[in-house]
Amino acid sequence: MGHYTVSKSKCVHRQETVFVMMWNSKVLFVIMCVGLFPLAFLYRYGYSETNLQVYESFERQRMGQDDIEVRFQRRRERLLKTCQTIDNKEDISCSLRERILYFWKYNASVCTMGKVGSGNWRSHAQRANEITGHPMYDGRRRKLFRKPWQQVIDYSKSLSRWITVRHPLTRLVSCYQDKFRNGSDFPERKANVLKEFLWPALLSNDLVFKDQESDIWQAFLHKRKTSVEKLDPEDERARLSVTFTEFLNHVANTFEDGRIDRHWKTYGLLCSPCFFEYEYIARTDTQDQDLEYMFSKFGFPSDPYKAAKVKEDVRTKMKRDFRYYDPVPLELKLKIYNIYKADMEMFGYDLPEDFWKTQ
Repeated sequence: MGHYTVSKSKCVHRQETVFVMMWNSKVLFVIMCVGLFPLAFLYRYGYSETNLQVYESFERQRMGQDDIEVRFQRRRERLLKTCQTIDNKEDISCSLRERILYFWKYNASVCTMGKVGSGNWRSHAQRANEITGHPMYDGRRRKLFRKPWQQVIDYSKSLSRWITVRHPLTRLVSCYQDKFRNGSDFPERKANVLKEFLWPALLSNDLVFKDQESDIWQAFLHKRKTSVEKLDPEDERARLSVTFTEFLNHVANTFEDGRIDRHWKTYGLLCSPCFFEYEYIARTDTQDQDLEYMFSKFGFPSDPYKAAKVKEDVRTKMKRDFRYYDPVPLELKLKIYNIYKADMEMFGYDLPEDFWKTQ
């Protein structure tokens, strides 16, 4: 009897289990029907297009956000891996004092660089920090830098750290187009621009200023403790401009001499990426998506498109920018590549297939 009772109990238990499973299946079926009925109704009676578009838009947005987060994760991993394998020259003091902007209410910061949207980032910082002046002169920033240096570093590393980058070699093209007037003559009346850009580039290439008797040119040479040969005014070496090749030669010389202008310093010297290990790396070729995601994630008040300039397709512009390198001698190309090689590796930039061809 005992054995029969146990077997009967097991049988009853199995029946109850089967009943529960059948009941759960029926409930699930009913729920699915109830859930699908409104969609079927809307589809049948003309409301399907709007609702399905909303649903599809939501799905695309969700999947897009997942893809962008994966993109950021891969960029972070690449940065960390590269930093472990290269000897990257960095200037932490310069990064903190001159390049990094803080977003005080959002526990975030961004490292800005010339020719990589630094002006747009200043506009974003003004909105986020509710100020009208230059973000570098914000009173909260001055207060931070009165603290012991290690506290400044610790605070800066405790934030979410952002950076925006572009291909280092197209950044050089942008610098040439802007600061060197794309090879056009410099106005002789703008002494400050001449002193910062044209005259040093002339000296790098054994050229002289067209107005050789100019007092400001002579004062510049005296300050540099440099003398140059006086040339016939019609000599082609007397110039008011430099070519792109001459500009690149000047860039290479500044790295050799330690007189590197901030507009073409490496990302390492400007933003110290191996030290700060940036969490969110935005690239100009995906900037719209990158900033939209970042601003949304942090509840950032600034519109990622509001301060942006109207620009052409990034890939088309990059292709045209690299045409500047076509006439550059191979030896000079190699010098420039070696200077910016670490930047390219850290942020995943390659060279065009025909970069090493010479005309």
